[in-house]
Amino acid sequence: MVLYFATEALTNVKVEIPALGYVQNYNNIPANSIFTSNTLPKNGSQDARLILEGISNKGIHITSDHPIVAYAHVYNGNVSGATLLFPTNTLGKEYYSINFSQFSNEANSNAFFYAIATDTGTTKIEVIPSANTQNMIAGNTYTFNLTQGQVFNVLGELSGNDGVDLTGSKIRSISTSTSGCKKLLFFREVVKLISGVQ
Repeated sequence: MVLYFATEALTNVKVEIPALGYVQNYNNIPANSIFTSNTLPKNGSQDARLILEGISNKGIHITSDHPIVAYAHVYNGNVSGATLLFPTNTLGKEYYSINFSQFSNEANSNAFFYAIATDTGTTKIEVIPSANTQNMIAGNTYTFNLTQGQVFNVLGELSGNDGVDLTGSKIRSISTSTSGCKKLLFFREVVKLISGVQ
């Protein structure tokens, strides 16, 4: 995965995965340009990939000293996917996932979605999967507590190489006795795999 930053002014950008100790500073990016980051780590103690269902400490934090437009691009072999990244003040508190059934000749072609806690303190989330996942049963309600920067990753169940469709799954933050609902950053899979080709 790489990140793209579009600038209007001379800008400094910092990319970090705080819990993994990963930090990259990109200084003096020229005005009116598009800058490509280094590839995010795929191995070792700073591996940024989400390969298991559940909570991880792999939230990526991007800050800049001037407004930017940020994109993420994931590519591997025959597959490529990109997304626009939103600032935390635009985020919501409840999301429904729109996915696809995954049909592939590649292993581990799960449908997926994930949410990242962006607020300080504890963010309590509720997850209701529409189909069975690696660790959850369709239609059941599950709650989890996340701290800022933690990711909750959901991976749909596999049948051979094919992944079930998670469309309609719900994830939201819920209030606790000490705080209201908090904001979440939400992503879902946007690539449909058919025989390993997009």
